[in-house]
Amino acid sequence: MRGAILRMTNGKPRRTKYPANLVGPQIRKLRVERGWSQAKFAVQLQLKGLDMGRDVVARIECQIRGIRDLDIPFFARTLEVEVSHLFFNLQETSPR
Repeated sequence: MRGAILRMTNGKPRRTKYPANLVGPQIRKLRVERGWSQAKFAVQLQLKGLDMGRDVVARIECQIRGIRDLDIPFFARTLEVEVSHLFFNLQETSPR
């Protein structure tokens, strides 16, 4: 991992380069628009089939924890948006 600082936790490397994900701020915005606390959002994710607690939701929103690509559809489904809407604020970097 170029540019990342790795620290060991329980014998495993831990990523310390931030931001660890791109969708955290948009997830927070959409959650707040719905009037959900992080705890309620975590429960909603669990009801959709993603076992994730409030602490993990908080770290994703603050961009200090990565999000697996397999988990992104659960967030979109729970927030009732298209997956692409989670990447709403990203700018296209290369012309087509």
